[in-house]
Amino acid sequence: MPTHSEEVFEKFLSANNIPFEKIEEVNQKGARRPDYLVDIGSSKLIFEVKQLGGDDEEPVLVGSWNSVPGSQIRYWINHSKRQVQFGANQGIPSMLLIYNNLDPVFQLPGTDAFYFRTAMYGELTKLIDRTTRESSEFFHGRKNELAETKNTSFSAVGHLCDRGGNATSVTLWENAFAKIKLPFDQLPPCFQIHRVEINADPLTFS
Repeated sequence: MPTHSEEVFEKFLSANNIPFEKIEEVNQKGARRPDYLVDIGSSKLIFEVKQLGGDDEEPVLVGSWNSVPGSQIRYWINHSKRQVQFGANQGIPSMLLIYNNLDPVFQLPGTDAFYFRTAMYGELTKLIDRTTRESSEFFHGRKNELAETKNTSFSAVGHLCDRGGNATSVTLWENAFAKIKLPFDQLPPCFQIHRVEINADPLTFS
């Protein structure tokens, strides 16, 4: 049986006339595979869909959420590696989509834009010189799940959202270190894309 998040994603693809097929999740050797193969013009995309909270789990009350920024997204990046590698090893751009089933109304705690950026590229950090009291500009520091030598199979990580059954959206955050880049010029406008530039310049203090 498909999970609620898979049903939401299939509804999104059908509403936007995007052909797709469900991938057999386990091969003959028992290896896990991703969920969907999607056609966009002359290119194909692979999506692995995960969700925060089970289908029967009680929603989290507004104001009661307590979480380390990006922790749930980091968890699913780590637990989706093999499925995403399946597509990347074939040269197909492969992505993880996360649906927030714990907060069906707003779908923000744990999955807003700040949480995605923090999980992917690290916690926002500022360095302060104890002697001069000068401080650096903000930069992404610890707890990054994406780097030049880490999780390069992910072309993007995204948020699948329908906010209480309303119009469904898919927002993708590019992996700047991906070995297989997304075909940005071919993506339908129903996909919201956030491109990422990594600043490798030395830190400055003021």
